[in-house]
Amino acid sequence: MILGMNDFRYCPICKSVLKKVRDAGNTYLRCGDCQWVYYGNPLPAVTALVANDQGEVLLIKRGVEPARNTWALPSGFVEQKETPDHAAIRELYEETGINASVKRIIGAYLEPTRVYGNVLLIGYEMGAVKGRLEPGSDCRAARFAALANLPRLAFASHRSLIRDWLALCDSEPSYLEILKSKITEARITHTRLHYKGSMGIDKKIMDAVGLLPGEKVQVLNYDNGERLETYVIAEKSGSGKFVLYGPAAHKGRRGDKLCILAYTYVPVERAAKTAAKVAVLRDNKIIRIRAG
Repeated sequence: MILGMNDFRYCPICKSVLKKVRDAGNTYLRCGDCQWVYYGNPLPAVTALVANDQGEVLLIKRGVEPARNTWALPSGFVEQKETPDHAAIRELYEETGINASVKRIIGAYLEPTRVYGNVLLIGYEMGAVKGRLEPGSDCRAARFAALANLPRLAFASHRSLIRDWLALCDSEPSYLEILKSKITEARITHTRLHYKGSMGIDKKIMDAVGLLPGEKVQVLNYDNGERLETYVIAEKSGSGKFVLYGPAAHKGRRGDKLCILAYTYVPVERAAKTAAKVAVLRDNKIIRIRAG
């Protein structure tokens, strides 16, 4: 049993009698001799929220008090010299046999309990889940449950955590990776093996399709079927240069015809309205810009 404020009588430092004092609306115990203060801070705990591909949430049936024989999210106290995120990973594994990493913090909640007093609970969403589901020694069962048919959860903080997680999921737009820029009918003008590696492109052509120095591109070679991903560096504007640098130099020869692609992420609802900029070349000069 965790001691509450009314259980303390004497200072643990100098053994003098403690007295109640009020400050900013809160009540504390203070030693009149050494000025030690008992604040009655809430205990730190963590909860792990794991969802599968069907949107079901992982629950455990508690085998210990408080709330024995009731359903809850995997949770537990933060141990000495342990960070909260590590505690969430450890508790999840101990209670369910599942290994996972922390994806994000959903929120922090105050849970009043009769056994431990106030508990400050940090709720994490977990990702990269793997392992075999198996209840730990402190649990009677572990299973995934559909959100539409959840059993009553023992703790209000766990219910709040699921509610806030659903709100975050609903507010996040889904994204698609779509074509942003395309240069077609380009011809390799140079290759340079002993270099850090990149795709050199005439800056005038880069600007026409919205490519930035350092941006990742996919390079397709029509003549030998090679594909590679690298980043862009700008060659002199109007030079007509297309240069394979570094290891990419092995992927083509001077005169080979290239198609160069770049992509971006857009919300699903905007994908159909987003058109790529396409530069069609002849002799490494733009003959036409069109929407792709």
